Amino acid sequence: MAPSVSIIIPAHNEEKYLSKTLHSIQQQTNKDYEVLVVVNGCTDTTEEILKNINDDAIRVLSLAKPNVSRARNYGAGKAKGEILVFVDADTVVQPDLVEKISTNFTTEYAIASTKVMPDSEEVKYKLAMSFKNLYMAKGVYKGCSGVLICRRDHFDQVAGYDPKIIAGEHRKLISKLQTFGKYRCLDTTATTSMRRFQQWGLSKSVLFWTKQWLWDNFGDPQKIKYDKIR
Repeated sequence: MAPSVSIIIPAHNEEKYLSKTLHSIQQQTNKDYEVLVVVNGCTDTTEEILKNINDDAIRVLSLAKPNVSRARNYGAGKAKGEILVFVDADTVVQPDLVEKISTNFTTEYAIASTKVMPDSEEVKYKLAMSFKNLYMAKGVYKGCSGVLICRRDHFDQVAGYDPKIIAGEHRKLISKLQTFGKYRCLDTTATTSMRRFQQWGLSKSVLFWTKQWLWDNFGDPQKIKYDKIR
């Protein structure tokens, strides 16, 4: 019997984070899921880590070139579940994620994410994520915590993620999927890496995402330059 939920994880050089991400998924209280890890263009030990994981619920797919949107689309094309859950490889989820999806992602919603926490105890990151949670819960900002949830038929109808967009690809997909229903922020939390904030600093990060929002709404998002942080 096919699982109801397919969790898709794109992984490009994620040797520092992927094991924790997968372990958090394996702790789910609701086991009605499968996991598809799409390694793409890895030059580190990510693929070696996956070889040591003995879990029938986890499938490993491979693409030669790094492209996060293409990796997500490829995983979605191989998924068996009717609900797709895209989880970033540096994001740890709570054990009730699949349970909350099964009970709270009702048909009036076409797209959902979760609350977010930083993987750092620094107050500035906690405050930044608290504001993001408030905006998402109120629907002021329909964003992504590192976890994005949608229905497979809707995803297919909008042709999934745009592989030409290297930043803000979640926002573009959310915008397209809202034609099918509402956005919801589920009452469960994802803990995600602050590595970009730590390397760039908060001011540069906020400036970058402000520019990205402007390009999203008034320009061409394909022109955004987005350096990989690993």
